[in-house]
Amino acid sequence: MRTLLLLLSTVSLLGLVTGAAAQSPATAPSAGKVRVVTRNLEPFSFDKEGRRVGYAAELWDQLARETKLDYEVKVVNTAAEIIEELKNKTADVGVGAISVTAKREEAIDFTQPFYESGLQVLVNGGSGSFADSIFSLIGNLFNIELIGAFALLMVTMLVISHLVWRFEHPLNGDQWPEDYKKGMLESFWWTISTLLVGGADNKGPVGVGGRIVAIIWMLLSIVLVSLLTASFTTTLTVNTLKGDINGPGDLPGRKVATVKGSTTEAWLTTKGAKVMPYATVTECVAALKGKDVDAVVYDAPVLQYEAGKLNDEQLQMVGPVFERQNYSFALQQDSTLRESLNLGLLKLTEQGVGNELRKKYFGEDK
Repeated sequence: MRTLLLLLSTVSLLGLVTGAAAQSPATAPSAGKVRVVTRNLEPFSFDKEGRRVGYAAELWDQLARETKLDYEVKVVNTAAEIIEELKNKTADVGVGAISVTAKREEAIDFTQPFYESGLQVLVNGGSGSFADSIFSLIGNLFNIELIGAFALLMVTMLVISHLVWRFEHPLNGDQWPEDYKKGMLESFWWTISTLLVGGADNKGPVGVGGRIVAIIWMLLSIVLVSLLTASFTTTLTVNTLKGDINGPGDLPGRKVATVKGSTTEAWLTTKGAKVMPYATVTECVAALKGKDVDAVVYDAPVLQYEAGKLNDEQLQMVGPVFERQNYSFALQQDSTLRESLNLGLLKLTEQGVGNELRKKYFGEDK
């Protein structure tokens, strides 16, 4: 009987040990190297003369040394492939410009953020030719706001001209003829001259009613000239220099390039843009320069870096940074590496490593 009880106890103990082993997460890397998966995306991770460089790649290298991890690198084509490698547990760490999103958090884990980013719009601000510049200028002048302002001005001038003629032609028939057509022509000439230069030579109201109307028109002219000047300046500056896309609100219905499979592609689709996906940011910018698309939308630091490399004044970042997001190192779900990597990131931040990399790749210092 004792032998039977001892045998049953041994079997139960073995079962508990086996169950505990089965329930423990298979997230720890093997006894060899940590498996790192990344993709080529300047300036965060890319190959240069046989070395893996970039903001995220170099930060990871220093983090691995800080946490005494040996690693090997595998390069894939897209961020989606990085996520899949981690979900399938064929990689331990994802390195690059990987945005932290709720959907991704459901499938994998992240370290604490190491870079704050967001989306921005890149447009080709250049007109391309002199003829294009002329047509663009004409198009900007004949917009609905300016046309409406001129229509209101003309109606006001006609009313003032009629009132001046009405008060003046009984008293001053030489300057304001009694015939309505001739009188209105003379009166309109006086109204335009007063608006533009402050008065007409040898011509002016002499009656009380006419002079009251004249005083009102002179004061009103000062305000109207100021408003028209400001309207012209704003319209020509904003529209001519930047085109008709000045921020994310102008994207619906427009042909917009972005990287295929990115979170930006999904965002643009929900906003009603005509999304044109390309494999790389470089291809997106080339499509913009070739006028195949109206704008490029992607992560702000990547776009700024790509446009800066080309040194093309026609390429302009417009509007604010929107849809702000954080970049982190991606990990397997419930990874045992997370705590040590977070501690290492805090130490590197205190040592100013992040600032040094910002200066190196973005000219920033935060």
